Amino acid sequence: MDEDLAAATRGIWDRNAAFWDSRMGEGNDFHLQLVRPAAERLLALRAGERVLDVGCGNGLAARRLAELGASVLACDVSPRMIEVAQAHGDGGGRIGYRVVDATDEAQLLALLNGGVFDAAVANMVLMDIPEIGALARALPDLLRPGGRFVFAVSHPCFHTTGTRLLMEEDLVDGRPAVRHAVKVTRYLSLRPERGVAIAGQPAPQYYFDRPLHALLAPFFAAGLALDGLEEPAFAAVEDSATLWRAHTEIPPVLVARLRAP
Repeated sequence: MDEDLAAATRGIWDRNAAFWDSRMGEGNDFHLQLVRPAAERLLALRAGERVLDVGCGNGLAARRLAELGASVLACDVSPRMIEVAQAHGDGGGRIGYRVVDATDEAQLLALLNGGVFDAAVANMVLMDIPEIGALARALPDLLRPGGRFVFAVSHPCFHTTGTRLLMEEDLVDGRPAVRHAVKVTRYLSLRPERGVAIAGQPAPQYYFDRPLHALLAPFFAAGLALDGLEEPAFAAVEDSATLWRAHTEIPPVLVARLRAP
């Protein structure tokens, strides 16, 4: 892995932490309408379970898991992001926070000091991590036998640095109509690129988009098995000024569940 790229990624999220928290809070439309419902269905959390939140950001998912009765250990590579998350509280004593580099297998395995986890989650973070092999290799040790790992990412086929949203005028039954589509220019050769997730953020972040085979291969190699998959999209609305809201047939998010051996 490129250590300079990893350090740059950490620095970017330190710079963006306060802004990100101010805009995300407890979740934007993508999180509340697409990511959270699908992730919670696949996680099927039971009260009292111990959950690892990888790449926790401002802690919004950790707080939600604590509300549902979980004991959560939330980690992020950005010290500043962890400070922001801690400022929201510890979920009534249910949440612990750690600065952990998810590309470092030894740092991940050090989390076992408190015992294995029933489940792990990574909400919209794998496309922000330069290398996912370390996490994949660590999960069979971090999770109890049969424990689940649920992750959400920008959809590898439709929502990457290699895709563009399109809108065009057409005729339907002789009447003017607007059609929405996604143009895919690159898929197999995706490479790290910088972009902006929220307009106005202090620093563009790196995107490490991966085609499906590259995204899943490290987890399969580690012995995890895919046993759940959802592709949520926005419901149709009359006001479709937000482009992704208009693409009701194309999912911008992929949510998956993998099981440890």
